[in-house]
Amino acid sequence: MNMRPRHQLTLSIALAALQLPIPTHASSPPVEREDEDAVVLTGWLAVEDLTVRDVLVEVEVNGSVRTPRVSESGRFTVTLPADAEARLRFSKAGHLTKEIVVDTHHLWDGRFERKQRHVRFAIILTLERHMGGLTYAGPVGSIGFDDGGGCVAVSHDRRTVPAKRGKVMVF
Repeated sequence: MNMRPRHQLTLSIALAALQLPIPTHASSPPVEREDEDAVVLTGWLAVEDLTVRDVLVEVEVNGSVRTPRVSESGRFTVTLPADAEARLRFSKAGHLTKEIVVDTHHLWDGRFERKQRHVRFAIILTLERHMGGLTYAGPVGSIGFDDGGGCVAVSHDRRTVPAKRGKVMVF
């Protein structure tokens, strides 16, 4: 049995494929991406009762509120614009609500040259009954970018204050 004609046919097909015109993107205008001036935040939520099914994440940016999807593993992703301040709020029934502030004003300072920035962080929601009637005094942290350098700057504030009681006690 002679295999030579079959090899020649395979080689001919391969050579023909190489001679096909290769599509280029020069004929269409470049697509402008909305996220070029953005930072992507990826967070992981952990809760003391071990289920993230009913955790609510709210992101307030420029007067609008969005609610990103939270996966079964507690992961969520948010894309924020440059030169903005956002407030992320994490809540779940029976747990203390937490907020963080994200400031993207100095996102492009330093040597970052318009590369999309990606920040990863974790949030732990604590059961109210473990806090002895206390709540957080304000946002528990902030994520920002250093003025002039653009490096990620993170701060924490775990101060607590007595929780306001919403119900009037009747004797």
